[in-house]
Amino acid sequence: MKRLTYLSIAEIELAEAAEFYDKRQPGLGRLFLDAVREAGEHIRQHPDWWPVFEAPVRGCRIAPFPYRLLYRELADRIQIVSVFHLSRRPQSWRDRLS
Repeated sequence: MKRLTYLSIAEIELAEAAEFYDKRQPGLGRLFLDAVREAGEHIRQHPDWWPVFEAPVRGCRIAPFPYRLLYRELADRIQIVSVFHLSRRPQSWRDRLS
């Protein structure tokens, strides 16, 4: 199984989302992080299961939150390129692939 890595901007998105949820309701940020961790493990185990969001990037929904982990599979790892809120502009993450 390949290791999972995050682009630094995706790590920031993750931290900001968890902080937002924790401010809304104490403990909700932890539930969000747990859901992200679980989605990441599913991606690691079966990287081809989720639909192509925009080649070569796939997207895995982080249920029950309105987020998707956008990732690409590289030769040595799976890279999370965005912790993507579903109400964002769909192309806002594209410049991260260069």
